[in-house]
Formats: sequence, structure tokens, C-alpha cells
Amino acid sequence: MFKKMPIRLRLTVMMIILLTICCIGLTLILNFSAGIMATKIDAAAVLPAQVDGEDSNSMDSLQTPPDVMMPTPSEESQQARTDFKMNSIVYLLLVIVGGGVLTYYVSGKVLKPLDTLNSQIKNRTVHNLSETMDIPSTNDEIAELTQSFNEMTDKLNDAFMMQSRFSANAAHELRTPLAVLKTKVDVFKKKHIHSTEEYDALISVFEKQIQRLSELVSSLLDMTNMNDELANETICLKDVLEDIVSELSHIAVEKDVKLYLDCNECVVYGNTDLLYQALYNIVENGIKYNIVGGMVIITVKTDKKQVIVEIKDTGIGIPDEEKKNIFEPFYRVDKSRSREMGGSGLGLSIVQSIIHKHNGHILVTDHENGGTCFEITLGKIK
Repeated sequence: MFKKMPIRLRLTVMMIILLTICCIGLTLILNFSAGIMATKIDAAAVLPAQVDGEDSNSMDSLQTPPDVMMPTPSEESQQARTDFKMNSIVYLLLVIVGGGVLTYYVSGKVLKPLDTLNSQIKNRTVHNLSETMDIPSTNDEIAELTQSFNEMTDKLNDAFMMQSRFSANAAHELRTPLAVLKTKVDVFKKKHIHSTEEYDALISVFEKQIQRLSELVSSLLDMTNMNDELANETICLKDVLEDIVSELSHIAVEKDVKLYLDCNECVVYGNTDLLYQALYNIVENGIKYNIVGGMVIITVKTDKKQVIVEIKDTGIGIPDEEKKNIFEPFYRVDKSRSREMGGSGLGLSIVQSIIHKHNGHILVTDHENGGTCFEITLGKIK
């Protein structure tokens, strides 16, 4: 029950308990000390009367015999003891009550920023996550909590915006080929007699759009399967990159793009197929979006803890304002060029997921000679 109380009331109860313990202890000590002092005062008041009836020249007469009983307290002394005890109890209760009330008042003032923060959090919805809350100037734990909450809402807002863009783009990507198929079927149905060429054209459109849908669904499945357990295989990066260069050489020849590979015999751990897919995608993009007579340079650097793969091209490049969004699903820098080349906008998103799955990270920068540089850092090298 105590844990279910509000913090303000809990602090007040705890302070009352603490004040009660301290006041009771202090009252007992004061009453004990006052009793001893009153006894000594009574003894001192009785002693001179005993001395007057004896020989004043005898030094021994000043000492009380061991078998003499202590004097009994007078009525005034006893009444004073009782009054002191009663007054101490009254003061004890006043201190406890006053301390509890003061604690309740002060704790309310101290916790007021927390109440304000609580009310602001309750008013947060999906529509106002981008609004930041004012951070108190107290520079205390509540200010730190407000700052942390603002950072959390910024991340949530980015996630919601990304999810919204993903849903809109996914719907658009799926709707486009379906709309083409529906239009072709509607036009085809208007004629009752069709030639062989018309059937061939319709089948060709169907094959193209179905292939597009299949690739899109396959890419989406690849993204959802990123949560599967990663196989811990020994991967020779040089072999993987040489296979990629060999596989893409015919595309490079068609685009008049030269491929260069500089890699030593370094080894990483992970899934060979996934890592092949990620590196293949980046090299293929470097070829597709390159200029005639351009280059794609693949360089691998190693140190004691990591492998750095740099894939540089001399292509059209990526604007600075677009770099932070290129790893989002369905995002395209140039939508018209991407559609012409058959891209779905999921490639780089899958690449990032694969790299993160291998405990690495990917960074995109500008190439000094024009174009783009993808820097992939992988850990757990041998």
C-alpha cells in the first residue's frame, strides 16, 4: 500500500516517521537527564540542614554516611518533573505535526516541476510528438528527465514518420504494377477479336509487371527475415569481392565503367550469402549510376579489430540533404532514374540491415573525385 501512495504523500509519511523517532528519542534523553539533575538539586537542598547540627570543625561531618538514604523529592520537585514530562510530550507532538505539514508543503513545491512534466506527457499524442517540452532551469534530475523525454519523443517521431513514408511508398509501389495490369486487361477486353501480336504484347506486359511484383515481394521478405539467427561462418572477403566483380563485369562493360579491386586475405565472420548480397548491391549501384567511362574502386583496409570496405564511384553522387534518407525503405534520390533501371528502393535498406546484423555500420560520403563513397566497417576479424 505504501508503494502505491503518491510521491508527495510518501515523502510526508517518511518524514513524519523520522521526526517521530527522533523526537521520541530526544524526549526520553531529556527527561532522563532532567530527572538526574532534579535529584542532585534535591540532595543539595537537604545537605546544609544536616551540617548545621554537627560540629562545624569536623571535616568528616561534611560527608554523607554510606548508609544514609537519599532524600525523597519534595512535592514542588515532583510537580516540576511531571510538568516537564507533559510539556515535552506536547512539544514532541507539535514538532511532529508541524514537521509533517511543512514537509508536505515543501515537497509540493519541489515536486511541482514533476507534476508539470507529468501533465505534459499525458497530453502527448502521435500528432504532437515533434513538439519539445521546455527544460527547467533547475539543472536537477527533473531537468535531465525532461531532456531524456525530449530525445525519446524525437526518436519516436522519426520512427513514426519513417513508418508513414514506408506505408505510403509500399502502397504506391504495389499499386503501380497492379494499375498497369488492370488497364491493359480493360483495354484488351474492349475488343472481341485479337491478333497474335496483341496477345504477345499483353503477355509481355504481364510478365514484366509480375516480375516487378515478385522482386518487390522478395525484397520485402528479405527485410523481414533479417531477424533470423546469423550463421557464424568464416568469410574470406577477397573471394566474395572477386566473385562480385566477376559477376558484374558484363554490366560494367555495357556501361563503360572500370572496376578496380584492392583487397588482402582478410577474414570476417557471418553469413556469406547475406554479406555477398549487401556488397553486390552497393557495387551494382556504383555501376548503374555512374557516368560513361567512370570507375568503381573497391578497397579493403584492416586493423587489429575491424575491416573497412570502401566502395567509391565516380557517378552522379548523392545530395547532402538526401544522404540521411537513402537507407529508408522505398526511398529514391532520383525516382525517374531508379524506375528506369528497375530499382524498388529497398536495396540500401536491406544493405544496412545486413551490415548491422554483422555488428558493423555503413557510412555514405562524397568521393573526392566526384561520386559517392560507401564505407562499411565490419568487426570480428581474424
